[in-house]
Amino acid sequence: MKTFLKIDYYLQMAVFFGYIIIGLLYGIIKNDLFPVWFIFYFAVGGFQLVSYLIKIFTGFWTDLFMIMYGVMILPIWIFFLLNEFNVHINVFSFIPGYGVLASPFLAVAYIFYCRDKSKSYLMKL
Repeated sequence: MKTFLKIDYYLQMAVFFGYIIIGLLYGIIKNDLFPVWFIFYFAVGGFQLVSYLIKIFTGFWTDLFMIMYGVMILPIWIFFLLNEFNVHINVFSFIPGYGVLASPFLAVAYIFYCRDKSKSYLMKL
């Protein structure tokens, strides 16, 4: 598990900061930053969602942050998945606006959480 934690943490950092650098360069070259930031949400969020689901399904880290992260991020992905299959529920129409505001903070918090947990877990071994 310690190998997974190290790979997960460094992958999260590489995707987050790598996409910021490459995305900004691409956006400057194309002179349009909106698509870059829109794709950034899904690129970083997708990697974090996979990491989150692996940790939850393996029973690893079921503390308060992981529960709150799931409660805040899973509705966003479920909403977009339902819209992809043309299932529109008007009650959930506020979720994309909420996601635009919450996702950047959740992404940064998840990276710090992975760093802190991986260091504390590696110290115990």
